Amino acid sequence: MIYLTKEQYVSIVNHTKKEYPKEACGILAGINGRVIKVYKMANISDNPESCYFMKPEEQIKVFKEMRQLGIEMLGIYHSHSNTSAYPSQRDCELAFYSEVDYLIISLKNFNNPEIRAFKIVKGKIYEEKIIIRKNILFVCIENSCRSQIAEGIVNNLYWQKFVAYSAGSKPSGIVNPKAIEVMKEIGIDISNQKSKGFQEIKDIEFDYVITMGCGDVCPVYSAKHKFEWKIEDPKDKPIEFFREIRDEIHEKIKEMVLYDSFSEKF
Repeated sequence: MIYLTKEQYVSIVNHTKKEYPKEACGILAGINGRVIKVYKMANISDNPESCYFMKPEEQIKVFKEMRQLGIEMLGIYHSHSNTSAYPSQRDCELAFYSEVDYLIISLKNFNNPEIRAFKIVKGKIYEEKIIIRKNILFVCIENSCRSQIAEGIVNNLYWQKFVAYSAGSKPSGIVNPKAIEVMKEIGIDISNQKSKGFQEIKDIEFDYVITMGCGDVCPVYSAKHKFEWKIEDPKDKPIEFFREIRDEIHEKIKEMVLYDSFSEKF
């Protein structure tokens, strides 16, 4: 199983379309199936319309960067310009890494690309699942407490399905130290998260936008699903209240995950 963000998926598809009718190719790197980096590689094959071959020097450079970042190769992707998204005999011959996923993007129907993933082990082909993770935006006024807690919970406990972002209408510029403290109590470090405004996320397409009790102060943001959570701002409250708010937010996130799973079936 391999996990892509929506932005990574779009980037890969756009790469294949840009290279058409040549086969595009690239490397996916990350941790535990979660793709962190997409490396677009040059196809130096003598017959790039029907097969791909990556430049060895370019591969060595990518492998070196992966080691420096502490990530590993999770997959190799390439496109089929006129055939289906299924490994060809040549693809099987080039499948040197039995532990990675091979993603094939078919542009046979150029305006509706097909993408599938496979493990190829000693010539045998096993289909793998691709998860395109949904984007969630949590909004509050200062982006210091509630929305930061929500972002941290989702990105650490529910990352297989979602990518969480947070922003504020009047960002404070800091993550509240008490929010950091109560999150550490449940094993989540949000000390590296940033308090930010909407300008920094303006180009992201969201599936969910959740406002956290800030009413009319929060701007209208387009999304497939919108929710207003009436959660009291813990700012300037005792640490015990921060714990209550953390747990309340987590319960609401669990409800949202169930809602998402249910809505996918219909």
